[in-house]
Amino acid sequence: MILKDFIIVGGGIAGLSAIKAIREQNQSASILWISDEDRLPYKRTKINKHIAVGFSRDEFALVEHDWLLTHHVELLFDRVIGIETAKHELSFKHRGNLQYHKLIVAIGNKPRPLSINGLSQDMVFNVHNARQVENIIRSTSSSRTYMVVGAGVEGVETADQLVQKGKKVILVDRNSMVLQRFFTPKYAALLQDTIQKAGIQLLLDVHDIDGSLGESVIQMNGQQYDVDTVISTIGYTPNIELAAASNIQCNVGIRVDEYMQTSAEDVFAAGDVAEHPSGEITCLWHAAEYQGRVAGMNACGIKTKLELKPFRMKTEVFGDYYLAVLPSKSSLEWVEEEKDDIVRDMYFDQGKLEAVLMKNDGSRSKIYQTALMEKWTRERINRELPL
Repeated sequence: MILKDFIIVGGGIAGLSAIKAIREQNQSASILWISDEDRLPYKRTKINKHIAVGFSRDEFALVEHDWLLTHHVELLFDRVIGIETAKHELSFKHRGNLQYHKLIVAIGNKPRPLSINGLSQDMVFNVHNARQVENIIRSTSSSRTYMVVGAGVEGVETADQLVQKGKKVILVDRNSMVLQRFFTPKYAALLQDTIQKAGIQLLLDVHDIDGSLGESVIQMNGQQYDVDTVISTIGYTPNIELAAASNIQCNVGIRVDEYMQTSAEDVFAAGDVAEHPSGEITCLWHAAEYQGRVAGMNACGIKTKLELKPFRMKTEVFGDYYLAVLPSKSSLEWVEEEKDDIVRDMYFDQGKLEAVLMKNDGSRSKIYQTALMEKWTRERINRELPL
């Protein structure tokens, strides 16, 4: 049976980051990278932001074929269907078995199923992977009215793209504000105003959706709407089925310690599938990138402790740029500032930056991230990040 030094399962940024960390430490080890999609691993956060203009097959590829060759990384398109941790062995959907010395599971998450009475799952589109978004793009040739269920980041971005395609959009959420996971009511109100000015019908506090009244008719909170296509952006759950079936400890996600080690010997997990000792599942691009690196270092035997850092949420919709890291407690000192079209709220704990929400200062987004990571003082912010 073929034996690989390192096998990374999952074609996202956590997997790639782990590979880069491994190659920094070991230039000769065999590395196998496994993806169950139909193209080079790509930046997943780009795809739903390009519904209006479309994209080519490998436009958002994380690496090119030449990079894989240069760094001696073998890429396999297949699905892992079993892990025998005692034997250090993987089984695949389309090929035989392989063994590993170290395994990193970075298979991310999957869309939560949208349950609407009278509406089958095959009538609902998602924006989780490139093929799903390509299907939405194809649907725009015949669909005129879209209902986007879920007014989080992906839902708002998708609605923005559909409006750019000249479509009528109904944006629906059960919460009382958009981007509830990331925004304060102040910033939600700013964005909601922009959404409505764009011509989108925004329906919040929706708890009753019925699709059984006939073709293209959706009833919400007792009122009927004509809808051609439904897109679900209601969130994700970690892909734990493979690990759970392999007796690797899982809760909501795959449980890892502060070194990204799972309950199974020589098996690590990183990214959106990993549940940290605090119970947190980060679900942010840069957090997954960081975790992948930590997992790769530890898989190489370089003891590296993960620190859960305040990575930012960022999005650009309807011509505005937003960045958000919510405050973790209400007792922080709150500073509000505005200049021209820039709005920012900063939160300090004993004079050090703990959280920030910002609109339309995107050119300095990385500086805000640095300020959060390094916990800048108000004096330093006034000096290096003034309005």
